Amino acid sequence: MRFGRILFVIALLICIFEIARLWSISPEQMAAHFNAQGLPDRFVSKAEFFWFQIQTLFIVVLVSLSVQGLFLFMPPGMINMPNREYWLAPERKEETLGRLSDFGSMLFAVILLVILMAFEISTYANLQSPILFNAGLMGMVMVSALVVIILMLIQLVLSFRLSALG
Repeated sequence: MRFGRILFVIALLICIFEIARLWSISPEQMAAHFNAQGLPDRFVSKAEFFWFQIQTLFIVVLVSLSVQGLFLFMPPGMINMPNREYWLAPERKEETLGRLSDFGSMLFAVILLVILMAFEISTYANLQSPILFNAGLMGMVMVSALVVIILMLIQLVLSFRLSALG
């Protein structure tokens, strides 16, 4: 199994574990939405809050698996990448598509972890009095994820340069 797929599975397992852990410490009524100042403006039951989290994770996993599988069936002419003719030549095609699929796995692992952090921050906001969403922390999570994704993209593009071979 490739590194990206392992990372994706680990991220998914962390999400499942955290849903169970957060469920056990959460109040019965939870703030589910916050205004620009971090104050709650919509409350739902604990079951609704966590059902929404499960649905969100399920959709991300479904989209992730679709994107990863897409590389296996997409005609090479539709794949936009540097030096496409070289990398998608029959002798390199399987490895190249595996690398692209692996990148997709890592990308969706990062997305899963960002979503998890949003739910974590929301849950911990509900454990405070008064309830206050830590928007600064969420902003740092989002910026960090963006930096990681940009670095992953740069590494991917650079790995497909022909000069990288020699």
